[in-house]
Amino acid sequence: MLDVEEGWPTYEAGLEFQGLAMSAMSKTPRAAYLPDIPTALNLIWGALTDEMDAPGRGSPEQDAAAVRHMKRAAAEWLAVVDTQVNRATYLDRWVHDECGYQRKAPESTTSPRPIKDEAG
Repeated sequence: MLDVEEGWPTYEAGLEFQGLAMSAMSKTPRAAYLPDIPTALNLIWGALTDEMDAPGRGSPEQDAAAVRHMKRAAAEWLAVVDTQVNRATYLDRWVHDECGYQRKAPESTTSPRPIKDEAG
């Protein structure tokens, strides 16, 4: 990704990376939870490649910005891939802050209280 030419070669490399993530996801047994890392990478690279191929996109300025975004994502991934905590931080930031996917609402940490019967 970092060594490919600017423009569409970067886009093609992004699609290949997304394809690797999708391939890993497809190996998940039926009715099992999808693994976090390939699922997040699929979301990230889907959004990043959409920056070049989504309707209304495609101006030279938009393409150049999309390529910079993809190359930054790739460089940052290579810097964190070997450390679990850094990997999780990267995935969370890129999925939600960089790519704009909404965070899941936090689950309540308090249990519902039983209703007391006032009559007795």
